[in-house]
Formats: sequence, C-alpha cells, structure tokens
Amino acid sequence: MCLVCNKSYIGGKTHAVRHSKNKFHVKNFEAKQHTTDLANLCSSNVEFKKSVMLQKSVENAELKLSGFIAEHNLPFRVMEHLPGLLKNVFPDSVIAGKITCGRDKTRNIIVKKLAPDTDQTLSEKLQKCKFSILLDESTDKSVVKSMAVVARFWCPQLKRVCDRLLGLVEVPSATAQIMKGEVDKLLSVRNIPKENCIGFGWDNASVNMGEVTGLKALVKIDNPYVIVVGCVCHSLALCASNASKEIPLEFDEFVRDVYNYIQHSPKRIAAYAEFQGITDTKNHRLLKVCDIRWLSLESVVMRILEQWRALKVYFYEEFKAIKSASAEKVLKMMENVYTKLYLQFLGFILLQVNKLNILFQAEGVRLHCLCNEVSTVFGTILRNFLRPEVVRLLPLSVSVVQIG
Repeated sequence: MCLVCNKSYIGGKTHAVRHSKNKFHVKNFEAKQHTTDLANLCSSNVEFKKSVMLQKSVENAELKLSGFIAEHNLPFRVMEHLPGLLKNVFPDSVIAGKITCGRDKTRNIIVKKLAPDTDQTLSEKLQKCKFSILLDESTDKSVVKSMAVVARFWCPQLKRVCDRLLGLVEVPSATAQIMKGEVDKLLSVRNIPKENCIGFGWDNASVNMGEVTGLKALVKIDNPYVIVVGCVCHSLALCASNASKEIPLEFDEFVRDVYNYIQHSPKRIAAYAEFQGITDTKNHRLLKVCDIRWLSLESVVMRILEQWRALKVYFYEEFKAIKSASAEKVLKMMENVYTKLYLQFLGFILLQVNKLNILFQAEGVRLHCLCNEVSTVFGTILRNFLRPEVVRLLPLSVSVVQIG
C-alpha cells in the first residue's frame, strides 16, 4: 500500500523500489512534501493565535506603563530599571518577561502614539461641546517663554468637569496681541470652532485684564458675550503684598534673620533644640519666607510665635556667649514690644486672607457656598475697624457680589 499515491500493489521489495521511481509517485511525493497535514495545520494556527495574543498583551502593557510615566510626570530614566524589576517580581509572568520598554521606546510611545491619539480625542470633544480656556505663562528661567492653554469642559462619559492641556505654545513676547494670535492658531489647527469657547480665565495682570488693549478686550471683539474671569487668588495675593508695604521693613528682616541664623547651621539647630526642651516648646523647625508668595508668611509668623520663648532665651544666651552682632540684632527686635504685636496682627489677618484663598483653590465644587463663606470672612475683617452693630446692618452677601 503506497500512502503517497493511495494505491495498493502486489509484490516484494523490487516492486516497491520500482514504484518509488515512477513519475506519478515522484510527483505525488513532492506535492505531499509541500502540503501541511490537517492536524498540524490546526495546531500551528492555535500556536500562532497564542503568539499574536501574547504580543498584543505585551504591547498593551508597554502602553500602560508609558501612560503611567506620563500621567505621574516621572522621568524616563525610570524605565531603564522598571522592566527588569517587573521580571524579577513576577518571574512566572510571560508578559512581564517580554516587556522591553526602555527610556527611548517609552518616549517614542508617548510622543508618537499616546499624544496624537489623546490630542485627536480632545479635539473631537471640543468640536462638539462648549468649553472655557485657561491661560498661564511660564515662570521658569528658560530663555523661551511658554504659554499653557488648558481647556475646561463637561465630559458626558466621565460625568464631571474636566481640565485638559490643549497646548503648550512658545510666545516671543507676552503681549495681548501675540497671546490672542497663538490661541486662535491653536484652535484653528485643531479645527475647533471659536464659537464653542464661552469663557476665558487668567491672572489679573494688566496685559490680560486691560479694557482697551488687554487680552480681555481682544477676546471681546470676537465674542462680546464671552465670560472673562480673573484669578481671585492672584488678587488676594496682590492685596496682601501691597498691604504688607505699610509694615516697617525691619519686621520683615527680623523674620528672615531668625531663620537664617539658626537653620543654616547644624550646630545651631542642635543647640536650639536644647532650648526647646528647656522651655517646654514643641520641637518644630523654623520656616523660611517665600519671596514670591507673600501669603506664605502666615505659617512663618505662627511658627515664630509658637517658638517665642525658646527663641528669646536662645538668642539671649547666644549673644551673651559669643557677642554675635546678628544675634544682638535679633535679640533687640524680640525685646521691642511692638515686634510681637506686629507678628500677632499678621498672624490674625493673614489667616483670614488665606481662608479666602483656600476657598477659591478647592478642587471640589464650592459654587453653592462660596458667597456665604466669603461673607463670613469679610464680616470678620470688617469687625476689626467697624462697630459690630454697624456690621450687622450691612448686607454682606450683596457687598461681596458688588466687590467681586
């Protein structure tokens, strides 16, 4: 029986050899060599499908890892070590063992795969819905000025208001005309109708809020009904900064001198810790004043008032021991009765301003209670220089709306 030709014949070895040289047998044999057996074919298809599914799973894992790096703003160098760590932690995982996503590959996935897809999805959403634009210029030390453009809109899928980066554009100069042109260009490239933009938000710099040549005026030309909102927190910071100019300069220097004298020396920090124990004062570090955020002074002032006894004893002993001019300067300020009064006043009033600041920085929805909470803080401030019966007669909620 010849399995190749599927024929039977009678004879011995000689007949079998003769049949193997027959041209029909040779042709059938060659055809069989290039034909996959049905069982093998099914088996190979299963293996191929498994291989494809595994490859897709690996690619999906690499996409998720790259997205994690982008979402949490992690350095790309993390990916030089993370795949190896995953292989070590999950030795029985075939997917983890095949991840080969290094620094360069992660960057390419984010820039060439995730970013275009995310941008396209965002553009399609903004083409169909109303949204607001938030602008802010860069404050870093780079020679290139940048402007962040953020879109705020209601997302039906997530059922919440979302903030998404629409673009980070370079601006040669922070003028109203240039910023307006860059925003228009960005919307045009994305095919997003300008009519869908119903609001703008930015800080209260004159280039933004100018009624004649400011960005606000230029935006109103395209859409007279667009809502423009300045940054309340920026206004509060400006109010606090300007009001602080009325405080004598030596009190600001005093706050800085206390920190600089102790916290810049490990030896003095250790010595001061002993005086904290002697005066039964909490073992807290002194805080540094932030030059660009005046409202941070509240925590600094409250920390000095908390540490007042320990500080006074420390600087007295420090001046007595080494006759330091810096220690003498701080000690004289602490012996001045007005110093503590000024600090107590600052601690009180900055607390009220910071309360307002925190209200407008809340991540959750506070619109329904902002008016009452602002009115309460407003009334607390007014009671410091108006008689209580007068404040009670004032319609504070109306006043707050008019001031805003």
